[in-house]
Amino acid sequence: MTDSLFYNPFMRIKEDTLRKLMAMGKPHVVIQRFHWPGQPAQKTFLLSAYEQEHEACLHEQELRLNEGKRQNLLDISQYQTVLKLMKTEAGIGLFFAGTIDAKHEKRLQQAYAKSVSAYIHYIRMKKEDHYDVRIFVEYGRLKAEITSGDQSHTALFYDMIK
Repeated sequence: MTDSLFYNPFMRIKEDTLRKLMAMGKPHVVIQRFHWPGQPAQKTFLLSAYEQEHEACLHEQELRLNEGKRQNLLDISQYQTVLKLMKTEAGIGLFFAGTIDAKHEKRLQQAYAKSVSAYIHYIRMKKEDHYDVRIFVEYGRLKAEITSGDQSHTALFYDMIK
């Protein structure tokens, strides 16, 4: 049970990760607050990377007030700002929003099955045949879509498991 409370499918960002993102042609990033069990509130952030500046701008427009900020890693001052966040002395956790795949999704479902089941009961969703849960990242927010027959419900995954 303890393992599931702290299971985090996201990769911690390091300086070489930033260099790899730039080498892949993804210098436009959005850094936003990230809520996850076992991670300190207000000190955990998720980084999403984009090739095109307009994609990062669209993401930034979806953020709530003081939730996050767009940075251009090609601008040396903005690059250094991101580096400062990664220093361990800052006590901040910075994770990459791109590691969710089928393997991680399945492990998330297994680790938090009881919590998701309780959430489904809480929202009073009727079971037609079975429930399907699809986990995905949208604008830096981990979400889950629950479907059963023609019914569908989407919510922040953190709200389901907290």
